[in-house]
Amino acid sequence: MERPRRWLEDKLWSSFGPEQASANLRQALSKLRTALGEDADLLQTDRASIGLDEARLRVDLLEEVVPGNERIELLEGLDARDPEFEDWLRQERAQLQAMIARAGPKEIRGILITCRVDETAPGRDRMTCDVLSNQIGENISEQVRAWRQADPDMIGSTDAPQSDVMIQSQLVHEGNGHMLFIKAIHQPTARILYSKLQRIDRLEAIMQSETEIARTVFEAADQIVGKLPHVLAKDRPETRSTALSRLGLYRMFSFDQDALREAYGLMDQAFRHDENGLYLAWSSLIRLTQMMELAEADQAALMEEAVELYYRAMELDADNGLVQAIVSKVRSTAFGDTAGVMDLARTSLERNPTSAYALKSMSEAYMGSGELQKAFDTSARACSVARSSPFKHYWDTGHCFISIACNRNDEAIIAAEAATRAAPLSRPAHRSLLALYAATGELQKAQSVAEKMAKIEPGFSLDAMVNDPAYPVRTLRNKGLLEPVRGLL
Repeated sequence: MERPRRWLEDKLWSSFGPEQASANLRQALSKLRTALGEDADLLQTDRASIGLDEARLRVDLLEEVVPGNERIELLEGLDARDPEFEDWLRQERAQLQAMIARAGPKEIRGILITCRVDETAPGRDRMTCDVLSNQIGENISEQVRAWRQADPDMIGSTDAPQSDVMIQSQLVHEGNGHMLFIKAIHQPTARILYSKLQRIDRLEAIMQSETEIARTVFEAADQIVGKLPHVLAKDRPETRSTALSRLGLYRMFSFDQDALREAYGLMDQAFRHDENGLYLAWSSLIRLTQMMELAEADQAALMEEAVELYYRAMELDADNGLVQAIVSKVRSTAFGDTAGVMDLARTSLERNPTSAYALKSMSEAYMGSGELQKAFDTSARACSVARSSPFKHYWDTGHCFISIACNRNDEAIIAAEAATRAAPLSRPAHRSLLALYAATGELQKAQSVAEKMAKIEPGFSLDAMVNDPAYPVRTLRNKGLLEPVRGLL
């Protein structure tokens, strides 16, 4: 983000002499600093060059977010009235159009996953490894369009297409237990996407998807999916949609108003590249989150769109366990349909017992049906399974709410503190922590959180939190946890 002064002078004032061009540049910089106000230090200048503070700026094209509209023009409507600038602009616009063309729709064949086992292993060990590898493959195929492919060596095929990802699981007896080794490889480049060595005391832990195994499976799939955009060919729709949706999740789970809007746009672009119902389900959850966070003025329109997206997601991918887990949340808020939510959550968990998303939806279904102990235990397990996720604060925040509903404020504080450590800008976690600190008499800590809220939530005030019935703290209000906050007013 830096150019020599002479380069800028040549592009913007090519018809002027060197001294006049330099004077024009200095004048333009002065106007820019005035216009930028308190952000004037974004401009970094010295005698030879002009630059921008890269750490404080985002450029969508550098994040590989390609515009969905093929008719869009770079710097549309900008006219510098200099032939050198116009030549440069034509070249840059041509590069953008080429980028859009490369990212255009192509054949969607899905990511091929081979789950390979050691054929020399004893029968029970071999089956156990096969189950584990396929659980990882199932978690991947819930998040991206993917097919699990039979191992060509096992079926004697010589003309099967090469898979994109090979997942291997091996068991070695050691003492009274086993050592488990998992490795995932990008077949075309032989790059290792994930590997882990783990002790297993009982093989039943794998067959029954116990928490330690579920955590490993969820972690492996999450890391593999996160690396796919870096190893797959850039012109594949699956590559584009995975990169866009992954970026969208980072934006969504920040719960910031502008980030939620951006997340919706990213999921929309992902769906244009690959009409996967999962991206509609995420979009539905984003709209629901915007409604619950009061991020937009028209709440009714947000709910209406969330429901429409939920129906479309189910029409396209009703058999996807992750879609079922996501839309169960939307259905719960939109309709309060306890039985329907329970059916969706249970089906999601039965399909994929290693999914932290399915466990979270199940815990919320238990909460809706009044089974508080089951809700708490299932939510705690979801947090444990998602412990290594970059979005772990999503589960910690949910566990905080469930702990509050179960009158377990000490556990709620632990969960809220974990969520705020992982996501320092998360408003829901900070609101809960503020009220919980006040309720336990830790007023200094509560005041500190209130000051933090004033920085991360525009217009925040303790008065609105306590007295505005529309403010998004329903669980805290229902449990009487807002009354102690009055002591801070």
